[in-house]
Amino acid sequence: MAASKLTFNFLLLNFLASLLIPEITLCDHSRQPKRHVAMFIFGDSIFDAGNDNYINLSVSDRANYWPYGETFFHFPTGRFTDGRLIVDFIATEIGQSFVPPYLQPGINFTNGVNFASGGAGVFSETDPQVISLGMQLSNFKNVANSMEEQLGDKEANKRLSQAVYATCVGGNDYSYFVDNYPKATQLEQDEFVKNLVGNLTDFVKELYTFGARKFAILNVGPRGCLPAVRQSKELRGDECDEASLEMIKKHNSAASKAIKELESKLSGFKYSILDFYTILFDMIKDPKAYGFKESRYSCCGHGMYNAAHCGIEPYTLCKNPSEYLFFDGWHPTEHGYRILADLFWNGKPSIAAPFNLRQLFDLESTPVIISSEEYEVPRDE
Repeated sequence: MAASKLTFNFLLLNFLASLLIPEITLCDHSRQPKRHVAMFIFGDSIFDAGNDNYINLSVSDRANYWPYGETFFHFPTGRFTDGRLIVDFIATEIGQSFVPPYLQPGINFTNGVNFASGGAGVFSETDPQVISLGMQLSNFKNVANSMEEQLGDKEANKRLSQAVYATCVGGNDYSYFVDNYPKATQLEQDEFVKNLVGNLTDFVKELYTFGARKFAILNVGPRGCLPAVRQSKELRGDECDEASLEMIKKHNSAASKAIKELESKLSGFKYSILDFYTILFDMIKDPKAYGFKESRYSCCGHGMYNAAHCGIEPYTLCKNPSEYLFFDGWHPTEHGYRILADLFWNGKPSIAAPFNLRQLFDLESTPVIISSEEYEVPRDE
């Protein structure tokens, strides 16, 4: 009962405080895109801005308690870091305030919505308790239909076609597979990669049928090198979990090829593949080059790499999160996300291709109405 009351109080505090968050004013308006466009966000905890606050999860699976949010908001918002996320900084660049989480009561969704859920995967079985990618797609369809009702078909189609659709998902699926099938054969691993990429591609095509034309896709990061994974497997020095890294590298290569193929098949389809894997891997291996003092240990937690259960006693908290690449065992600090966001916004083709995010937001799209029956996409039951 006490835990339930505490959770309710946090949710109430988060909702009331969210109404008071000022617009970020750190952006350079000369760098903003020529057009004001919406952003629709899908994925896992790298992008989740608080949707997990509103679903029935254990305390340890959420981020709605101290010290999450301590650096920028000064209270926990549900973001799995000490401050802002990549998508928060991108919102700043396009002249918006925060893109609201879908489950937050009373949101205005005409300028974009964040559907991401911490723990989510492409497959619903990865974590049945959270909002999988298929469920996020269903939520988007509800928003698209509501936009048509409120704005009319013409204006809704215009906004949906000009919007950018940002996705970061897949890492939890590979953690699930590696943890549950440690003796999987090479054939079984390759089949899992193929199925995951296929489902992700179908997700993109389904969004396309609703007018989506511009996609920003973060590839899967190097989960095998994260402090939480290294701690759970008791890895020493610079060791990483090579099994998960190899599968993820295959996934990123296959996903990049699949998305590129869509460009030749779908009229008006534009995309940016953001190389989250390579950049984060380099930040882990050479933290000083990016201004960090520490990349092996996380700022908040306990254990060998201080990487377990941030905010749940017993835990230790560093004095200056900006010196650390990781805030908890799984997620970068706000400082880390700020660097990643800037690299993706202004990045060279080796980081963001064929467009960086600034270029992608600047691209013009022509609304095209396509039958939603053109593709059949597997849906979560």
